Amino acid sequence: MKSKKYSIALSLQDVLDVVLMWEEFGKLTKFALNYQAYIDGKWYEIYRVDNYHGFLHEQKYWRSPQLILIKHKESWDLRFILDEYRDEIYQRH
Repeated sequence: MKSKKYSIALSLQDVLDVVLMWEEFGKLTKFALNYQAYIDGKWYEIYRVDNYHGFLHEQKYWRSPQLILIKHKESWDLRFILDEYRDEIYQRH
């Protein structure tokens, strides 16, 4: 299994950390998107979406670190889901 980690600066105070894991033939198997913001001199995790626990979920840290199950169709490609949530983070930051 291959993996790649990188960060995208959305602004001077906003960063999106991305983790991707895929099989030998390029099929995405796991991903994580972590949105962090620099507030009052400190970095805070704000939002996370991933499938690391075997199911798609999100965490809205401004409310609670509790995992929130995301219902989706099993037929949806994981890359489609990744793109949708990445685009949503871009739009809302």
